[in-house]
Amino acid sequence: MLTRFLRLLAALSLATASVAFAQAPATTPAAPPPVGQQRRPAPPPTNLKVLPKDLTGQQVRDIMRGYERQVGEECEHCHAQDPTTGRNDFPSDANPMKERARVMIKMTADINAVYLTQLTDPKPVNPVDCGTCHRGAGKPALFVPPPRERPAGPPSGAPAAPPTPPPAN
Repeated sequence: MLTRFLRLLAALSLATASVAFAQAPATTPAAPPPVGQQRRPAPPPTNLKVLPKDLTGQQVRDIMRGYERQVGEECEHCHAQDPTTGRNDFPSDANPMKERARVMIKMTADINAVYLTQLTDPKPVNPVDCGTCHRGAGKPALFVPPPRERPAGPPSGAPAAPPTPPPAN
């Protein structure tokens, strides 16, 4: 069951990342690195606790970039920095936001796997992902429904106005 959940989570995460990339605004491609400074491949990931452990470094990087867009935060929001190098220490659990993000990743996977699968008529078209609530903001805005317009008249539960007497002759 756990393996199935993790596979579903991986598929959801990859789909989320691909949707995020597909909806990204068109930009001009970056210039290739100077000769002799080829971009090195992403190292194999370590300390994966929610994502499947068989993902490649590039797959994890793509998933994380999708999360960045959906949540509107950079890597440093969840990942601790190495004090000696000043670079992100991706395997470190020192930043408490990383555990919070893991809980939210599991929450969205659970919503999709357990709850949305129960809705069949009509079946939901889009899965829930980080962007469903965050909409590109680290702290999602509180939803306040607009006030409903009600017809003019006595407030609900108020006694009705007495009938108008007939005109005197």
